[in-house]
Amino acid sequence: MGAAMLCLSILSTFLVACQSPTCGGGQQPYNNVCLDSVAVTYIECTKGRGFDLSTELGGKLGGTFKVIADASVEAAYKSSQEENTAVSLQVVSDCLKIAESTAATAQDKSAAGESRARADSIRQQVAGTAHVTVSPSRAQAGSSLVVSGTNFYPDETVAIYVHAALVTQVTADGAGAFTATVTVPPSVFPGLPTAVTAAGETSAKTAQAPFEALP
Repeated sequence: MGAAMLCLSILSTFLVACQSPTCGGGQQPYNNVCLDSVAVTYIECTKGRGFDLSTELGGKLGGTFKVIADASVEAAYKSSQEENTAVSLQVVSDCLKIAESTAATAQDKSAAGESRARADSIRQQVAGTAHVTVSPSRAQAGSSLVVSGTNFYPDETVAIYVHAALVTQVTADGAGAFTATVTVPPSVFPGLPTAVTAAGETSAKTAQAPFEALP
């Protein structure tokens, strides 16, 4: 009898844990959390396109639509870094556009628009070609050069080389750009045309600008 009662107690607890939450304020249950209808539509959209936010967000699935929208962009960016492709960011952008057009409140429309703009900005950086410039393009060993780069991944580490010598490492900003002042190393042979190279540690993107060491 005691064992039977214990089993019933465990079963009862399990059934209660599996029940959907009681939601208020216009929200509805989804994966054991309460979400706005626009959030549910958005998550189902990404799920249908191969980027399942109900899995990707994990513990961040709950909260307002803005919280979910912001977290989804970060999750898509992480996926893009791992796969070196902008597909996940494209999915998020497309579904945020749908959410923006169907949102019932101005607040949710604004959240969708802001997150979509960020997703599009990062997607362009991920998919685009990196560029680098150097000024001046001719200088002596020991002189300073200003090296600027664009279209790297946001916040990634970028290594800068003059010819084959690593002269510094910098961190790109949130837009994937950087500017750094470096010193021409003595190992660069005077009069020999070479290049300043920037290489992204995460993106594996590289870009070069011509450079010549003066005697």
